[in-house]
Amino acid sequence: LGISALCQSGLLYADHASCGGNAFTPCVVPDLSGLHNKLRTESGPASVQPDKVASVLQNIQRDLEDYEAQIYHLERLEQYATQLQSLLSPFRKVPDEVLQHIFDDCCETNSFQVLDDCDSNGSGVTDLEHRLPMHALRSKPAAMVASSVCSRWRSNALSMLVIWSRISFECQQVNSDVDEYCDDERAEMFNPLSNFLLRSQQHPLTVNLKVEGWPLGEGVLHPWLAQIFRQTARWGDFSFDCNNRIFKELLDSTGIRALPSFPVLTRLCILKSVSQENLIPFLEAAQNLRSLRLQDTLDDVPQSPLFNRDLHLSHLDFFPDQADIHNLFDRCLSLFSLRIAELWSFFNAPGPMKITSSSSLETLNVRRGGYQRPDGSNSVFPFLRLPSLKTLHLEKDYSEFYEDIDEIESRNSFKPFMVFVQQSSFQLTMFSIQRLYISDANLVYILVHLPTLQNLTVDDDDISPECSPISSKFVESLHGYRSSTLRPQTASIAPRLRSLRLLNSATTTFSDLSVVEMVRSRWIPTRLHTVGTSALEVDCLREFTMTFLNRPEAELGGLHPSLVPIERKGMRIVVQMLG
Repeated sequence: LGISALCQSGLLYADHASCGGNAFTPCVVPDLSGLHNKLRTESGPASVQPDKVASVLQNIQRDLEDYEAQIYHLERLEQYATQLQSLLSPFRKVPDEVLQHIFDDCCETNSFQVLDDCDSNGSGVTDLEHRLPMHALRSKPAAMVASSVCSRWRSNALSMLVIWSRISFECQQVNSDVDEYCDDERAEMFNPLSNFLLRSQQHPLTVNLKVEGWPLGEGVLHPWLAQIFRQTARWGDFSFDCNNRIFKELLDSTGIRALPSFPVLTRLCILKSVSQENLIPFLEAAQNLRSLRLQDTLDDVPQSPLFNRDLHLSHLDFFPDQADIHNLFDRCLSLFSLRIAELWSFFNAPGPMKITSSSSLETLNVRRGGYQRPDGSNSVFPFLRLPSLKTLHLEKDYSEFYEDIDEIESRNSFKPFMVFVQQSSFQLTMFSIQRLYISDANLVYILVHLPTLQNLTVDDDDISPECSPISSKFVESLHGYRSSTLRPQTASIAPRLRSLRLLNSATTTFSDLSVVEMVRSRWIPTRLHTVGTSALEVDCLREFTMTFLNRPEAELGGLHPSLVPIERKGMRIVVQMLG
C-alpha cells in the first residue's frame, strides 16, 4: 500500500497537526513545597478550607483519568508503530516456495505428552493447584505456531500436509480411574491431535511413540494412543520406544497382532529390546518396508531366523545372530545400506559358519562393543564378503553395556577385519573410523589395502593419547611421495585421496610441521580436475579438516597460517578447536 492509500484506509494519520497537539491541559499544577509548609504548621481547623481542598482533589482525579487515557493511548501507539513497522519487514518479500522450505525445516515434529500425576519438576506434589493435567502439550506444536502468525503463513502451513503429519507422543503414566475419560473430557483431549490428523489428510504419518508408563487404565487405552493406533494404515515412518511387555500389550489391545495393516509403512525403528514374536506382525504386514532399525538385541532367543521371509529392505540396522547373517542377503536382495554390531548377540557356538555375500550392499556401518574373543570367532567380519561396498564406517558402540572397550579387545578385531577386507576385494571410496582403539601401524596397514579411497575420517575422541592412531608416524605415512617408518615403500598410500578429516583429542601426538608437509605434498593443482590412473600418481587433495579437542587455542596459531597459501589457491582447509 502507498502512503496515500494507508491514510485513506486509516492505517496512518494524515499529518500530526490534525491530531490537535496535546489532548488536554492539566487542571492542577502540583505545589509540593507549599503543601509541605501547611502540613508542618498547626493553624487550627479554620485554616484547612475543606471546600477548596475537595475542589482541588476533584481536579486531580480528572487529571489522573486524563493521564491514564494518555498512557493507554501511548501504549496503543507504540503497539501500532511496532505492527506497522512489520509492513517494511524484508521477510515479507520471501516467496511462498522459500517460506514453505523454512516451515519444512522448522516443523520437524509436533509434540504431545501424557504426564504423570505430579508437578512439572517431578516432586510428586498432588495439590490440585499444582498438578499438571493428564493431557498436556509440552509446548505448542510447531505447525500450530507457524499457522498462527498471519493469514499468509496460515495459508502456506495448511497447504503443507507433511508438517501436520509429524507426530511425537510421549506417555509417562495413565490414570487407572476410567472416569478420567468421560465424554466431555475425551472431546477436549481429542481436539488438538484430531486437528493434526485432519489437516494432514491422507498424507503418510511420521509417528514417534515413547511409552514409559503403563498405557492402559483398567483395560482402556489412553484416547490419544487409541487415536494414533487407529491410523496404522497411514503410518509411513514409525518409531517406538518402550519395553517388550508394553509393546506386547499395545499390539494385543489395539488388534494389530490379529489383523495387522501397514500398507504405506516404509521405515520402522524399534529403540528397545522386543521379542521376535512381537516384531513379526510388522515384517509380515509391511510389504513396502524399506528401512528397519532394531536398536537393541531381541528380547528372546529366536526359534527361527528373523529373516526367513523375503524383504525389500534398502537399509537395515540390527544386532546380528548367526542364523540371521546366513539368511540376510538371500532374503534382502535389494539391501543397499547395513548397520550392525560387530559381535554376535548370542554367544553359544553356531557350529560351522559359511561366508555370506551381497552384490548390492554399498554402505556398511559397524558398531564395535562387547567382549571380543582372542581368536575373533564371535566377529561378523570373517563371514562377510561385500565386493560392491563403497562406504565403510567403524565406530564405538555407546550402549550402556559396552561403555568400556579396552585396547586389547580392539586389537583382537583387527585380524578378522583384515580377513573381511581381503576376501571382499571392494573398491572402497569412503572410510571412517571413530573413537576406536587402533594403532597407527594397523591403520596404515589398512590404508595400504584401500587404493581407491577418496574420503578418510579418523576421530580419536575418548582414546588415550598413547593409543591414538593420529601420530606423527601416521601423518608422515600419508605424505604424497616420501616413505616413512610405517611405510617403507615409496608408493603412496591412498593415492586417490581427495578429502582428509582428522579429529584429535590428544595434545602432543604429532608435530604441526609434519601435517603441513603432508598437506603440501598432496596439493597438486595440475591434477585438480583429473584422476590418476596408477598407484604412482597421487590425486590432488581437495579438502583438509583438522579439529582439536583438548589443545590450547594459543597453540593453533602456527598450523593454519602455514596452510593459508594453499587455501588461497583452491584447497578447502579448516583448522579449529572444539570444547
